[in-house]
Amino acid sequence: MRVSASEPKLFFFLLVLFFVGPANAQDLVLSGVIVTPDKVLDKGWVVIKGGRIFSIVESAPDRASGPTIDTNGIIFPGFVDLHDHPMYNIFKRWTPKAKFKNRYEWRDLPEYNSLIGKPGGELQRRDDKDQTFCDIDEFVEVKALIGGTTSLSGISARRGFPQPVPNCVSGLARNLDWASGFAGMGVGKERVENALGVTPRDLSDSESARISEELVNKKIDLLLIHVAEGSSADTESTVEFRALKGLGVLGPHTAIIHGVAFGSDDFREMRTSSTALIWSPRSNMELYGSTANVAEAFRQGVTIAIAPDWSPTGSTNMLAELRYAGQLSQGELSGLFSDRALFEMATAVPARIAGIGDKVGSLRPGLFADLFVLMG
Repeated sequence: MRVSASEPKLFFFLLVLFFVGPANAQDLVLSGVIVTPDKVLDKGWVVIKGGRIFSIVESAPDRASGPTIDTNGIIFPGFVDLHDHPMYNIFKRWTPKAKFKNRYEWRDLPEYNSLIGKPGGELQRRDDKDQTFCDIDEFVEVKALIGGTTSLSGISARRGFPQPVPNCVSGLARNLDWASGFAGMGVGKERVENALGVTPRDLSDSESARISEELVNKKIDLLLIHVAEGSSADTESTVEFRALKGLGVLGPHTAIIHGVAFGSDDFREMRTSSTALIWSPRSNMELYGSTANVAEAFRQGVTIAIAPDWSPTGSTNMLAELRYAGQLSQGELSGLFSDRALFEMATAVPARIAGIGDKVGSLRPGLFADLFVLMG
């Protein structure tokens, strides 16, 4: 069968996330169409034990230690979203009246700050014993889960508070930079670091030194950093790659977010250093009228993952971003990415970039049972 990213169906989701630990996880068998790394099973069974995929079989198991559910749907691995700003996904869609030359223009725009920037920051910093922050977090994580995302990054830290984020970020979607469940229970033990940018406005000297030290000493597995988010004709955006190189962090443990202003030489250096690219096409097109030259990045051999950025100018969730990317690929990129390639750019590829490909990102025995069911 052919599963098209450009033709999403009405669906419900079924998530199997076992943060409580294998001892308390209920064993379960799910049947339906199963999308594995190697093939699509028109009828199969996923046997789940202790919170992990025990086996995937083409005949109904003789005996199961838990309930068997015939989903009558398509069983996918959960999406891995490496670029989002979830705490701003409570806001309505924002359609600017003009395109911008770079991210700094719209971030300084009174209209943006009135509608999104200022209220978003104030809500997250509200001193009411974390209640507002946790209410927002719960809403946006459920919103992500509805779109098939089981792992995400980008929950905003709160500077000046005793702890940067409260414990409520544990337990729904896996927050890869705060509480994934992979680095032990609790918040703040993760090996993924998010940086808003490379300029002094977004990255202080002390933060830069700390991140560089952590990469050199292998304290983190992945640095996610916004670079060159603006037009290729904008000098401020084009020089950011040189600024990133100056930090000494190019390498297999860094993924650049956006790269809209990158040229061929930048992508060549990314490939040589095994630095990955996180592509958020809808938000790029909405804000700048163009997106990263993924055709050149692909030709150069750069590893590319896809992510929705955020709801105000990007897609509502990963499923919607896949639809947008599929249409863009077919319409403007001469079919550059196949449906399978786009699907892997939202699952197995970002999982490998984050160093968790042995845990999530595909349906195969031994991995955590992070999945969703798509219904026609």
